[in-house]
Amino acid sequence: MRVLLVGPAPPPYGGMALQAQQLEKLLRRDGVQAEVFASNFAFPSAIRLLDQVPVVRTCLRAGLICFRLAPRVRQVDVVHILAASWLYFFLTVYPAVLLGRAYGKRVVLNYRGGAAQAFFRRSGWLAAPAFRLSALVTAPSEFLATVIRHRFDVPVSIVPNILDHSLFEYRQRTTFRPRMLVTRRLEKIYDVASVLKAFRAVQERHADASLWIAGSGGEEAHLRSLASAWGLRNVRFLGDVAHKDLAAVYRECDIYVNASLVDNFPGGLLEASAAGLVIVTTGAGGIPFIYENGRTAWVVEPGDWRGLARAIESVLESPARASDMTRAAAAVVRACDWTEVRKPLFEAYGFSVDALPAAPAGLNGARCAAG
Repeated sequence: MRVLLVGPAPPPYGGMALQAQQLEKLLRRDGVQAEVFASNFAFPSAIRLLDQVPVVRTCLRAGLICFRLAPRVRQVDVVHILAASWLYFFLTVYPAVLLGRAYGKRVVLNYRGGAAQAFFRRSGWLAAPAFRLSALVTAPSEFLATVIRHRFDVPVSIVPNILDHSLFEYRQRTTFRPRMLVTRRLEKIYDVASVLKAFRAVQERHADASLWIAGSGGEEAHLRSLASAWGLRNVRFLGDVAHKDLAAVYRECDIYVNASLVDNFPGGLLEASAAGLVIVTTGAGGIPFIYENGRTAWVVEPGDWRGLARAIESVLESPARASDMTRAAAAVVRACDWTEVRKPLFEAYGFSVDALPAAPAGLNGARCAAG
């Protein structure tokens, strides 16, 4: 079987790029001829200056995607499209769907946009044909599957995201230091400014508190200026961290803080759970579908930075309860092993479970992450 994975490639190390990278690796281990078509390729040097002109850049990228994608689609059996919202949907997802149908390939549209509801409200009528032309629509969570079914009246299969658990060694913490971590793109929808506000409140009571921020994005300069203006100590902006190097970052921290306003199932949270950090998060989008407030994480309303600060204080004041929560969260991660994820995935590709190749030895470290 030959599978073409259509999606971005790292860097930057966003959720879709990491999923595409992990899927390619694990599918190849299973004997599948899998490869990634990187939708975020750089423009050829001869026309690179045109990449700075907004409208021209958009038109050129659309044309180049079609030109480069067509020969790759012809050579495979399945076109697996990692789909998100807004302009990406129309520049990358639509050409991949149409080319897949034109060449008679099985098209699997794997939608994972955290802003699905807003996108469908504004552009659902334009997006609908792509969903209905696909052989199968999949989503990583019931949260997104429900939104898609309601809007487009198409069947949706749940295929969880994967997490290479072998990268993240679980460490049971019995004490929790005020060492906090964020691993998100620095964009407005992830509201890292609220994390800084919560950290400021915590640092007033815990002078040794620290915050590491792994990621980059359009809000970085603004966030750095806030940290400076508020006189925050021990805030480290790590920039983009290669996925293979994240485990060392997780080991140095005890509390993972997420303040997203819009989300699906962020993989960073489950990576943190796999490493034994306690989760303090907002309940944006699909997060409550995997984390239960007070049992596997502290969950507050989006935009409630005071709630984040109170939850962090609860972790520091009640380490025994926080330790119980990390064990419960780790069990959630263990429930989504690659040996389970591969079954619905191969079925999405048109293979029955009975026809699945045997999983090679050594794959029991790959677990699901929603992101």
